[in-house]
Parts: sequence; C-alpha cells; structure tokens
Amino acid sequence: MEYRYDGSYEGLLSCIFCAYQHKTLPIAINAEPDSQPALFDATELIETNEEWAARVLRGIDSRTNGRASHLLYNIFLSELPQREILCFHLVRAITQKGDESILENFANPHVLQAAKIEKMMHREVHRMHAFVRFQKTRTGLFYAAIDPDFNVLPLIGDHFERRYADQPWLILDTRRHYALHYDRVQTSFITLDNPIFTEVGNALQGSIHNDEHLDFQDEKEQQYQELWKNYFHAVNISERNNKKLHLRHVPRRYWKYLTEKSL
Repeated sequence: MEYRYDGSYEGLLSCIFCAYQHKTLPIAINAEPDSQPALFDATELIETNEEWAARVLRGIDSRTNGRASHLLYNIFLSELPQREILCFHLVRAITQKGDESILENFANPHVLQAAKIEKMMHREVHRMHAFVRFQKTRTGLFYAAIDPDFNVLPLIGDHFERRYADQPWLILDTRRHYALHYDRVQTSFITLDNPIFTEVGNALQGSIHNDEHLDFQDEKEQQYQELWKNYFHAVNISERNNKKLHLRHVPRRYWKYLTEKSL
C-alpha cells in the first residue's frame, strides 16, 4: 500500500495513524497526491486529520519523554527523499520498544538515519543563527533573506524572538518563498501575497532573483553596513588567513546574504 497526503506535517502523521488503524505496512508515503502511482501498487489518499495527528504525537511522546515529536518534526522539515517512510518506521520502532532508549539504539538503521538527519538540521539551524543579516527598512521593519539547505525557518523563530524582542523583523526563505514575521508581540508565517510584504516588496522579489534593490532601506542602513564591513576588515589578520578552514565554517553558498562578503 502507498499512502498519499497533502504535504503537511499533520497530513503525514495522519498517514501514520491510518497505517496503524488499518494494520498495514506502507511501502511508501508520498506528498504528491496527483502523481502517477507505480505499476501494480495500491494507493490511498489520506485526508489530514488534526486529531489523528495529535494522537500519534501523544503516543510517541509518552514513551520518549517528549523527544520523539521533536525528532520527527526535524526529519519532516529536512525535505530529504523518503523522509515520510522513515518517520513511519521510527514511530513503529518507538511503539514496539516502548521506552526512550530506542532513540539511542543506533543498531536500528532507522534510528541511526534519524540521528544523522537531526544532526544535519541542528547544524543548519546553528548556521542560520550566525549568518542572518538584518537590514532596516524605511518603515522600521528589519528584514533578512536566507536560503538554507533545509526548511529550518520553523526552527529558528524562538532564537530571534528572544534576541530581537524589541523590534519588528521579517526573515524570508528565498528558496521556499515564505517568511517568518515578528510584530513585537508574536511570530507568524506569511507568504508573498501577504500585505506585510508591500513594505519591502521590490527588495523581497530582488532577494529571490538576486537583484539589487536599495530604495527600501532606511537612510542610515548603508552607513551601518559600511561600519560592519570596516570592522570585519579591521579585525582580520591577513597573515593568518586559512581559506580552507574559513570555508568549513562559512560555506560559500551562504555568502550572498552576508554583508561582510559584499566588500
């Protein structure tokens, strides 16, 4: 049996719930309900049910002291191939073992793969914490663009909300075309058709297409950027440059949104 769902996290969890309810072992779970099924494979489109999803999370968290749902969410956000069926097998391993120790059992190939993905996700989150560069707009909104390898935007909001609690900001994922917006009260996810984007409209489209749009910036923004570039240049010791090490810590794919790299 192959399950199809709408691409949401709750939809995936609904598929897992149905697999247990029907006592079936799915060969695949796909987020492409309109795609052509494989020859001779039976398929079923599962409607998203939030109560089913919540029951799955309660079931695995009760056995792992809350760790499993966080791990499952990281796997889902990784966008890696076969992540859905990996989530199913991980839930199956947890329910069969019945306690938190299963998440440390790296002899289980599904647990081992899940741990590797979680490590990659944590590394990408850490890089976003370090590499986000805000620009102040004429309306007082602080705006930043990112292009992460994985869909980590849902995992970085708490960090920036704590760090910049006194100012409104917006972080746009230019690859996935949605953003996280903080209005000094709460954070929310918005898409490009949201009226908030009119504040920095040309700039946002420019970030997606790698164009230059400076007319949205606060009049002092360029001065602050020049100060940061000068500081970055001043603290650098050219005699101790180690390009290979530098690229390990700051991979080139992140440079396009780093102010200090536009020297």
